[in-house]
Amino acid sequence: MNTQDLGARGAELLSTILCANVATSHDDRPWNTPVTAIADTNLDLYWSSWTEAIHSRNIRANPTVFVTYYDSMRERGTNNHRCLYLRCDAAVVADRGEARRAHELIYPGQDVDLEAFFGDGLRRFYRARPIQAWLNCLSEQQLEPSTVDMRVEVPLEPGSPATRPRSACMHGQGARRARAP
Repeated sequence: MNTQDLGARGAELLSTILCANVATSHDDRPWNTPVTAIADTNLDLYWSSWTEAIHSRNIRANPTVFVTYYDSMRERGTNNHRCLYLRCDAAVVADRGEARRAHELIYPGQDVDLEAFFGDGLRRFYRARPIQAWLNCLSEQQLEPSTVDMRVEVPLEPGSPATRPRSACMHGQGARRARAP
């Protein structure tokens, strides 16, 4: 795959997969959390979480996170270019305009009291901004003694047509599943 194709494949994964794993750490204690994380056209990833969840507390203490998106319905051994790895800086969304945009991505068509995500509210919107990205390029079955890495770096290209906000999620063999409320 050439660089442009790798970027398009990474953007496709962001535009079709809802579920991500957000890995955080604090005081050398790692934590991994599944979230529904939606990318905007700038490739910023948004989700909402309880302010006292371990990953939320970890982000307050250490904004460096690692996020993965992958096709969990794929057949074993067919993971080439089907897992996106993202090194990111994460933060609580403090701006109300950005919170409105996050709400539109995460809760499309739903009324949500944005004030519940500020002040004494129990939830917050979070944003992870990718710094570096990779796709896996080999399956474990393709490893050879000369293998140096199973990933290839992917260019981050905000505004790509494939990064449009999604209205549905695709998993596996092209099956479509509507976004959960």
